Amino acid sequence: MEQISAADIALLRRFEPVAFFTHGEQFFPMEVDRYIESCALCVKRPNEPARVLVPRGQLTVEILTRPWPDVPGAIYYLHFVDPLPPREIQQFYQNSTLREFRPGRGRLARVGIFSRLGDLVFSVSLLLRGRVPGGAAAAAALRYQAIQREQPHVCYYSRVVREHGYIVLQYWFFYAFNDWRSSFNGVNDHEGDWEPVMVYLVEEHDGTIRPCWLAYSSHEFQGDDMRRRWDDPELTKIGEHPVVYVAAGAHANYFCPGEYLPTAEVPFSAPIVTIWRRVRVFWRERLRQGGNRIEWRAAGAIRIPFVDYARGDGLSIGIGQPHAWEMRLLQASDTQPAPAWLDGFRGLWGLHTGDPLEGEDAPARPKFNRDGTVNSLWYNPVGWCGLDKVPPPSQALSALVEQRERLLNQQRELSHQIEAQVALAIGLEAEIEAIQQLPHMRQRTAELIRKAHAVASECNQLRARRATNEQSLAQFPAKAARLAVGDYGSPRAHLRLPQQPTSSDDIRLGRFAEVWSALSIGLLLITTIIIGLISRQWWVGLLSMLGIFAFLEALFKRRMQNFVSNFVVGLALLTMLVLLFEFFKPVIVLLALLTGLLIIIDNARELRTS
Repeated sequence: MEQISAADIALLRRFEPVAFFTHGEQFFPMEVDRYIESCALCVKRPNEPARVLVPRGQLTVEILTRPWPDVPGAIYYLHFVDPLPPREIQQFYQNSTLREFRPGRGRLARVGIFSRLGDLVFSVSLLLRGRVPGGAAAAAALRYQAIQREQPHVCYYSRVVREHGYIVLQYWFFYAFNDWRSSFNGVNDHEGDWEPVMVYLVEEHDGTIRPCWLAYSSHEFQGDDMRRRWDDPELTKIGEHPVVYVAAGAHANYFCPGEYLPTAEVPFSAPIVTIWRRVRVFWRERLRQGGNRIEWRAAGAIRIPFVDYARGDGLSIGIGQPHAWEMRLLQASDTQPAPAWLDGFRGLWGLHTGDPLEGEDAPARPKFNRDGTVNSLWYNPVGWCGLDKVPPPSQALSALVEQRERLLNQQRELSHQIEAQVALAIGLEAEIEAIQQLPHMRQRTAELIRKAHAVASECNQLRARRATNEQSLAQFPAKAARLAVGDYGSPRAHLRLPQQPTSSDDIRLGRFAEVWSALSIGLLLITTIIIGLISRQWWVGLLSMLGIFAFLEALFKRRMQNFVSNFVVGLALLTMLVLLFEFFKPVIVLLALLTGLLIIIDNARELRTS
């Protein structure tokens, strides 16, 4: 691994982020070596129970990085804590800052009934999947506090990468535990948590280095929406230090303070969504009813919302804050080597639960994935946030010129292809005219006609491509002029579905709506079972119950206008289907008569005009 220079270390200090946490957060970035010394080293081999290789209190970095037997399918992992008994859990929460944490309005009150049904499925799945045991979060918090009392450190692990014209500053934060599910009603808990923040710099022709982009990790998301340009008005900076708002428990990183609604996919729900989407498309586009629902937008499965509390009202770390960062390097320097565990340990940084969805399993970052392969954040930090297709500002104009040359070459090639296709079409047409009157050449004539149609179609496609390229080339001079004066366009032009804090209108839902959202799915299941047990005509009761639930849903969500409109249109469709079923034969006869009459009228009009 390339050795880091003193100049690069100075860059890391110059742009190190300032982190704002949410009040109630229990875990903050810590020193990895101290965590390792507090863990046990375990292994889970196929068809064998998990086994402790090194008990707690005896593990060191040197022992961890020994060449342990590489059995196929074996999973090596650290184990931080055992769960507390119920009484000690209660004592912990009574004395914890979590007592003062106030959650926002219920997450289920902000979404529709299908997402709430998905939430039920997700909750039940936790009983069947491997999961971190209850009480582990409290035990981890107590152990973390004990470690910090002995030697208080808040630190980040950093490296510098030069790639695609960018200087990438990677800041990795390690947390002892992710208690999102236990403490903040989130998706998962797991031991060990690695979260990166990246600053992308560019070096100008005069040697000046300036910041250009930022990218923050947020759960498993990646792509263009993960980054922001340095001049984005929504960014908060303290001098040259970007501000990061860290979500409580989950430790996802956000650009703005607030409450976010990330989603988790319900397993095996994609077929249901496909059917429902087709129904919604018919309802909206054919019947012009309803509107887009956020929970289905760009989704391939049912997705359940969970609240990320990134309020920024708690502890803060960084320049000008009560707590200052300590730097740890992930690269060798003049004074010290890279951490031995970086390459020497490919296991999990916490408990392996066997969760098939891996949500409750510890991560293997920063360098590796859980299967031992190298993580894309490590080997492709520019491509991870979609920046590999965006040239540095100093190269933007030359990239535009190169693309113009490619398009001009393509235009010349298209012109040659069009000329060849036109010549071929002329030849085919000449041959068709020469032989089409000969009875014994009918098969050949039909073949030539098909080929001529195909050539004409291909020629039209080539002309369309050439015309499109001409439109693009016409815009290049204006774009080049803007780049020449330093105008790189809107800083938010690359964003498609950026994560935004929940609006105040969404949060200010009525208390009744919140209670209804919490109770509705359970009531729906109980009522369905009761109707099935006591009613002979169960379908009548089921339809009545669904109607009542739909009415209450619209009432509490303040969507009565949409409900009434949809109800009227739905009732009209149902009436039409009933009439069609009851009077099927007369309807068919009437349609046939009307069709015949229309044909006669149309033909008579044609006779009159001729």
